[in-house]
Amino acid sequence: MPIDDPTTATPSDIDVELARLDIENGKAESTLRGLRKRHRSLLEDGMTEYAAELEPRIEQARQTIAECETAARPLEAEFERRGGWTRAWLVLNTGGHVHRTPQCRTCFATTQFAWLTQLSGHDETEIVDLAGKAACTECYPSAPVEVRNRPSRIKTPEQLAREAEKAERAKAKAAKAITAPDGTPLRTTKYGQIDTEFTARRNYADALSYARHLARVNVAYHRDSIAEHHEDARLILAALAAKHGRTEDDLRAELAPKVESRWNREYSNWR
Repeated sequence: MPIDDPTTATPSDIDVELARLDIENGKAESTLRGLRKRHRSLLEDGMTEYAAELEPRIEQARQTIAECETAARPLEAEFERRGGWTRAWLVLNTGGHVHRTPQCRTCFATTQFAWLTQLSGHDETEIVDLAGKAACTECYPSAPVEVRNRPSRIKTPEQLAREAEKAERAKAKAAKAITAPDGTPLRTTKYGQIDTEFTARRNYADALSYARHLARVNVAYHRDSIAEHHEDARLILAALAAKHGRTEDDLRAELAPKVESRWNREYSNWR
């Protein structure tokens, strides 16, 4: 995201934004090259009207490139003002090395890199320790032999982003989940295994409402089923109380209106 004041930003924050701008700039340049080529071809074929239709898109690509260059300028200036900071790049091929600079003599013009912006400004010893055997011996000649024998723990920003997204999804799923107080699956007699809090709350209201209906119909005949529905409600209430660190009485009072609503909506008119 854009940085308002580069002088207070961390090296990592600055390089993350520079990397984003570099990618956006590269896409715009690729688009511009393609559009210009198509534009020339149309003009050579005498299709001036079609060529003219491309000109707004060409101008937009030029503007994007200019905007990226303008946005990057103060960030690069801040890098220079601070006398630079450590940076690291990972070669994107199997067994690719981590380099201090993409200008390392062991790399080529066609070499593809992932800029490890999360390591920008970090101590070089830390970078080498994380890189392990992936540390380039040209870029980090002083890396201890024992470190170079360790597996690499380096991850690209894209991998870290995917892991963060996965963790967020897991967190969201956990927030919706429900288990028995001991952490085992919440299993009930009438509603089977309940996995989400939403379902637990709905089934709690249904269990008590339906038990009430059965009692009104014939309490003696439905005694066992009534007991099972009440037991399911008790198990659900205990699970909800454990999840939220609340008392069962507190939750029972909170859920009472939902139970009554369920009764009125589903069962009050049954005979």
